[in-house]
Amino acid sequence: MPTFKGNRGNLLQHWVLVEVASLLQRVAPEPSSLCFVDAHAMSPWAVRHVNPGQTAFEFERVRDGLPGQASAYELAWHALVGAGEDRYPSSAAFLRHTWRGSLHLLLCEHDESAAQEISKWLETLSPETSHELHRGDWRTRFESGLPREYTNYLISFDPYMFDRHGPALAPNVGNMWPADIIRLCTPLIELPASRIVVQLSTYSANNGNPQAAVIETITPIFEAAGFRLDAKVRADGSMMSLVFSRGLSTPSPFATLEEQFSRWLDQAR
Repeated sequence: MPTFKGNRGNLLQHWVLVEVASLLQRVAPEPSSLCFVDAHAMSPWAVRHVNPGQTAFEFERVRDGLPGQASAYELAWHALVGAGEDRYPSSAAFLRHTWRGSLHLLLCEHDESAAQEISKWLETLSPETSHELHRGDWRTRFESGLPREYTNYLISFDPYMFDRHGPALAPNVGNMWPADIIRLCTPLIELPASRIVVQLSTYSANNGNPQAAVIETITPIFEAAGFRLDAKVRADGSMMSLVFSRGLSTPSPFATLEEQFSRWLDQAR
């Protein structure tokens, strides 16, 4: 059975994701289609890992208090599974609930058991939601380019960690490295879409990867592809989400996300 951690990392990733989707919806003209690409998709209804980690109590407090502070994230979570449930929605489930209108899901999942559950869930969606499931590494799918017909793109990467030093001799494909940012950006350069947002989350600063150094490594590659860094949302010294965009107005609608998330997390604890 596919599992999720159920700790501060889930709160960070999905609070940011749902807020970004909500803000993108506000600035996009109606009607507006969205292509959501998840490079590390998970089961739509995963169960909690037996060892969720030291910040598990934070996740439990939010879960048991839903809808809590009535953030877009908490409202979506509560609507999808309810308070106190051990099941947890995937990013795609959060997006389908949040986005009003036409949605295309491009989901990459290398774990076959999770891919099977994703496939079954996709079959239950209405025709308003088109979809593609890539059973394998996101790197392989990105080599083929991305769909070009959508006006808005939201692309999510949540590797275990970003290692600025490059892969080890026996690399964990769940991590990311500088060459992967180039792989990520290459098909994005070719998209004619007017609005593209990328959320990249990382959950560890191990192996000499302090957050400032990670940001300094990643940002120039995105800038070369025409993106700007709109938000650095840090949950602690290990976990953070970076939000890059292309084609959005100035000032960015995501500029205050870190401040908002910090306030939300402080109240949730």
